Amino acid sequence: MIRSGSCQCGQARYEIDGEDLGLVICYCTECQKMSTGIATYSMVVPRSAFRLTSGTLKQWTRMADSGARNTAHFCPQCGVRIFHENPDAPDHIRVKAGTLDNARELVPDVHVWTGSAAAWIDIPAGALRYEKQGDPTQILAASSARRAGADV
Repeated sequence: MIRSGSCQCGQARYEIDGEDLGLVICYCTECQKMSTGIATYSMVVPRSAFRLTSGTLKQWTRMADSGARNTAHFCPQCGVRIFHENPDAPDHIRVKAGTLDNARELVPDVHVWTGSAAAWIDIPAGALRYEKQGDPTQILAASSARRAGADV
């Protein structure tokens, strides 16, 4: 399966070749600031599955609450973030799912930083959730198990 996406102005376009490893909604305050909304929606993919097909991206790095580095890759023209990565864990990236050409069929596997979510957010009953970040390895394993139909 090949999925495609772009920034808002269209200068930066990309393709993802293959299945994603998980879909995560993050309600942390940093994601709220970045999106100027209630959360961000990220698709975890192997770095090898991602290919920038046009344009160039700029980078900005910050330290996450966990102590991990978080590098954002964004369009220098319109400022839209295309993906994030932890340079210390280079095998996976987190593509901002809202930049996909067709993201409306996507259903989240995991909700993280629910303790920072707005009080009126209604996370579906039975949804996999973490009060804070959660361990990335456990999140990917739980996402895989949920997709396979196992109870987690």
